[in-house]
Formats: sequence, structure tokens, C-alpha cells
Amino acid sequence: MSTAALIPLDRLLAILTAVVWCATAASRLTTPPKRSAATPRPSTPAEESTTALLPSTPPGRSTAASRLAASPEGSSGAATGRLVMGGAPITRGRASAVVFVAALVVTALRVAAAVVLAGRGWWFAGEKVLIALPLLVPPAVGAGVATLLRRPVLAAVCSLTACYAAVAGVVVVLAVGYPPAPYLAGVLVAGVLLGAAATWSMLTRKGPPGRAWRIAGALVAALALAWTGLSMWNARPTEVRLATGPTDLTTLRPADTTTQPTNAAAQPTDTTRQPTDATQQPADAGQGTAREAGQAGRMRRFTLTAEKGTITLASGRRVEALTFNGTSPGPAIRVRQGDLVEVRLRNHLADRGVTLHWHGYRVPNADDGVPGLTQDAVRPGGEFVYRFRASEPGSYWYHTHETPNEGLRQGLFGTFTVDPATPEGLDEPVALHTYGGTLTVTADKAPADGLARQVVAPGTKVRLRVVNTDNGPHTVGVSGTPYTIEAVDGVTVTGPPTTERAQLAAGGRYDLAFTMPDRPALLSVGLPNTGLLLTPGSGATPPEPVTPVLDITRYGSHGPAVPARFDREAAWVLDRLIALRGGLPLLSHTVNAEVWPHIPAQTVKQGEWLRITVVNRSGDLHPMHPHGHHVLVLSRNGVRAVPLWMDSFDVAPGEVWVVALHADNPGVWLAHCHELTHAAEGMTLHLAYEGVGSRYALGGHNHPE
Repeated sequence: MSTAALIPLDRLLAILTAVVWCATAASRLTTPPKRSAATPRPSTPAEESTTALLPSTPPGRSTAASRLAASPEGSSGAATGRLVMGGAPITRGRASAVVFVAALVVTALRVAAAVVLAGRGWWFAGEKVLIALPLLVPPAVGAGVATLLRRPVLAAVCSLTACYAAVAGVVVVLAVGYPPAPYLAGVLVAGVLLGAAATWSMLTRKGPPGRAWRIAGALVAALALAWTGLSMWNARPTEVRLATGPTDLTTLRPADTTTQPTNAAAQPTDTTRQPTDATQQPADAGQGTAREAGQAGRMRRFTLTAEKGTITLASGRRVEALTFNGTSPGPAIRVRQGDLVEVRLRNHLADRGVTLHWHGYRVPNADDGVPGLTQDAVRPGGEFVYRFRASEPGSYWYHTHETPNEGLRQGLFGTFTVDPATPEGLDEPVALHTYGGTLTVTADKAPADGLARQVVAPGTKVRLRVVNTDNGPHTVGVSGTPYTIEAVDGVTVTGPPTTERAQLAAGGRYDLAFTMPDRPALLSVGLPNTGLLLTPGSGATPPEPVTPVLDITRYGSHGPAVPARFDREAAWVLDRLIALRGGLPLLSHTVNAEVWPHIPAQTVKQGEWLRITVVNRSGDLHPMHPHGHHVLVLSRNGVRAVPLWMDSFDVAPGEVWVVALHADNPGVWLAHCHELTHAAEGMTLHLAYEGVGSRYALGGHNHPE
């Protein structure tokens, strides 16, 4: 059975274990109806043929214990008691035995599942082996032994303790996770042990309940309420500064990007540098590119204005959207390698802040566009200037990072391409985005909610820079001709021609290249009748490809060199747990059993190599995206990768990826799941270089998740 299937099975077994052990405990404590000894009820044949699970009550046993010791030989006349199930009388002994055996069987299955998961990786079973099973197995075994020895009181105490432990096991799998928090593990262990002690005392006492236990119970309840209230108070929404190092991240700028333009005063929303000349030329407001002719290395200035608008899809359907310069996608910014890029962001939205994040691009930390970490969100009526050197060629994109699950989904994004030289043939960014539930493909025209069409002469070199701007993956491919993947996430790869499809992670980019044949070629995106059709002018549309999906980590003949040693090791265990988020216990997406912003920072020193093991224990796909860096993929599920550089990679349920990060871009950087709903629900953390701090704070109007 796959790890992805074992994980939900283990959770189901945990819940089932709690149910059957609680049922077993209840059956142990069932009080039979009492009859007068003077008028005993004659036994039925069924009762006479039934062997009681528990022996008769020894003389002098306490009142509580006697309720557990019903026997055909007892003088009370309550030989075995009766339960009614479906209208038919069933003896208590038989029902109790069935439930007890079921509890033992389910417990054994739970142990087996944990052993198998531990064999797949300690991350999948650590808290089960360390907490849940040590609490459950001893009382479960004790209940079995006590039953065989016909010790009813001990069997009842062990059954009740197993019930407490099984319930604690449900808490472990639904709220503790891995690595387990010591304080929470301590609370669960203490609760089970105290429950066992209290149960033993109550079932073996003589006379009425003591006052001390009532006081102790009230005290424990008060402490539990106080602990819960304090935890919720500490998890309430507040302003949080994530990094307090002595070096402010806004000072970490290369010397060739710090020259200030003239003729403008500082704006209140730009606290790091002066805005540019107000007479700058805006980016093209149309759907085409915002290219400027000229030699590499010159200043390239653009203006992007966030505003509400209505876009028209190729079918004529009109969609309310958030736009840059009145379009979505926003203007396609295209520059030459070596250019100094300056983008002025203006916010004309009345009800929300906005920023620009340059997805996948190695900008200075202060230009990363993360509100509360690298800047304050640009408020309505404000503006901010981003400036960086386009030193690395490739296919990238930009989008807002202020409440991105809303802003990006509604249209605040665009493509960003850095050319190493003048493009040849057809070299086009292709953005995939879903508007109002409809997947669209945008190349050189309006977003197409169907097949976009473009005429291309046979023999033309074609490079389609496919960008996935959605929250989930898209399976892309080309039918009608073989193709190669020329680059992954902006970085060149070398691989053979293929006809297979490739899964493109949320936020990821594939550059697909081929020579235009003398017949149509179809870029498919995983949805029938949707894609980009390139045609020489005539010919039938090729069918959607049905070829296998290639393993991108194994594509190519060779990759970059793997470091001989690593300076630090880290594990990111992705899970779906109940956690305190915004002061409330909510089902959340967690990293190492914590939620943003309470996940401890991953610290590094400049120049170090960090090896990260990314483990997905949840039932969801997680496209992980570290800001400011690519990671070198070393392996997936123990199978060595080519390797290759990526900045957006899909970690499927049950998978284990090992990646390497080179700390060569100092700052404080976000890393998160790019299924942005997951990021908003907790799956966000940050990478902090030692000694680097940020003046900005989360909360208020800064919401990067």
C-alpha cells in the first residue's frame, strides 16, 4: 500500500480505536437490572449456555466493583444482564466480548500501520511511536490479560485507561503531528495517567465517593480551561516582527541599483528609497508586451497601476477582475539581461493593499514584495518603486503578495521575461489562469476560454514560456510534433525531444520548444478544447495528447554538480492538523506541526548550503515555493534526481523530496505553499540569514499570506 493511502488509513484507525475502546469500557461498566433475591428470575437457555466474560463478585468487594462482577452464580438474580439489539435479547457477556475482541484487533491494526509508516520514514510515524502507541498498548494488553485471569476490576480499569489513551491517540494524529510539541505530549500523557489513577481509585473504593476526588477533578478542569484560554490568547491576531537582526534588509542592495533618480520627493508609502521621475513612461496598457528598444544595460522604467476593471475573454464573456493597467494578465514586462529594471506600483484600489512579488527572480530582499517582511503593503492611493538588475535570463512572473489568495486569483499578475539576446522566431509567454471557474490561456491576445489560435510559418523556431498562475497544477504537452523542455523555472535544462506530457506546479514555468511543422501543433493544458493552437494556415487540429506524464526530476541527461557537503540540515513536515490560528482551534495546513507566523525561522549564514527534506503527511498536493532562491532537487522518494534547479515544486501526498538551497542572497525570505489557500491557512514559513532584520511587522494592513 502506498504511503499516501496509509496516512488516511492510520487516521481512520485512530478514530476507530477510540470508538471501540470506549465501547468496551462502557460494556464493562454496564449495570444489570437488579431483582429481589426472594423472587429470582429463572435463567433462559441462552443465558445458561453463555459464559460470562467476568467472574462472580468475591465477598466484601466494593459497590463499584460488584457492578462489574455479574455471574450466573451470583445471588442477586442478575445472572448476566441483557442488552436489546434489533429487538433480540443478547447477553451482556457476549456483546462485551465481541466489542473487546474488536478493540484488540483494531489496536493490532493500528500498531501494524504505524510500523509500516515508520519504515517509510520516521516523519510519518514519530508521534505515534513516541506517544500514541506507548499510551495505548500497555492498557490494551493489560485488559486482555486481566480478562483471561478473570479479574473484572483490573480488566475494567485497563479498558477505561485504553479508552483514555485511544482518545489521546486521536488528538495526537489530528492536533499534535510531527515533531510533537513536548508540552502537548506531556499534557496528554499526564491526562491518561491521572485518568487511570482516578479510575482505579473509584472502582476499588469502599463507601461513597470521597470529597478529595471531587476537588481534584474541579482543579484539573479549571487548569485545562485556563491553559486553553491562555493558548488562544497567545494565538490571537497581533502585530508580529519576524526578524530583529542588526542589519536592516533594506540596506542589502547591490551598488549598481542604488542610484536615485531626480525630480521627485519621497512618498509616504515608500520608506526605503525615492520614487522615480513622474514623467516616466508607463508599461503598455494593452495585452501585448511592454518592450523597449535599445541596448542591454540601460534603465527600463515601467508603471503598473492596480485597479478594478472588467476583462473580456475571447468568447466574449465579461469578467469582473482586479487588473494592472486595466488588463489581466497585466502588461507582459520583457527586458534584456543586464538591464536595470524600475517598476512603479500605484494602488488605485479603494478597499485593499497591493505589492509586487517577482516570482522566482533573484531580486534584492527589499524588492521581494512581501508585506510585513520586506515592505509595507501599498495602501489605496499610495505607490512604491521596485528597482533591481535583470542579471539572470529566463521566464518569470509578478503578482501581488498582499492577501494573494484573493488578489492574485482575481487577476493581479503578469509575466516577466528576461532575454539573454534578441528572441528568435515565435518566443511567447503563455499564462494559464482561471477566472470565475474557467481556465484561460493568454498568449498575444485576450485570455482565451477555449482554443487560442496563432498562425506560424512552417520551419519557425517556437518557444512557449508556459506560466502556471493558478493554485493547482496543470498538465501541459504538445501534440502534432515532438518538443523539448528548454528551461524549468527559468533555468536552462538539457533533455531529449519527447511527446510525453509534464505536470506544471502552481507558480512554475516550463519553456517548451520545437520547430513549427507543416501542420498544426497544439499546446494542451489538461482540459479538453482549451489550449494554444499554432497553425501554418490550414490542417486539422491534432487530438489532445494522452501520453504518460514524465517525471520532471528525471528529465535531461545531466544537471549541475551536487555539493560535496552540507552546512545545515532541515526538515519541513507538511501536514493537515487542528491548530490555533487567529486565536481559534481551526483545521490548518501546518509545517512541523505549527502554523504561520509561529513556525520557527529556518536560519542560515551567507554562503552555506542547506539540505532540506520536505515531507508531505497530508492528503493534499503542496507546491512549495522559496522566495529569493532556487533549490537544487536531489531526490524524490529516495530516487535520485538529474538534478535540476526549481523554485516551485509539487510535493504529492506521501512524498519525500530532498532539495539543496545555497544561501547566496542575504535577507529574510518567505517560503510557502503556492496553493495560496494552504498558505493562508498556515503553511508559510521564512528563511532568515543570521544578523539580518526587518523594520516591518505583520498584521494591521500587512497580510502576505
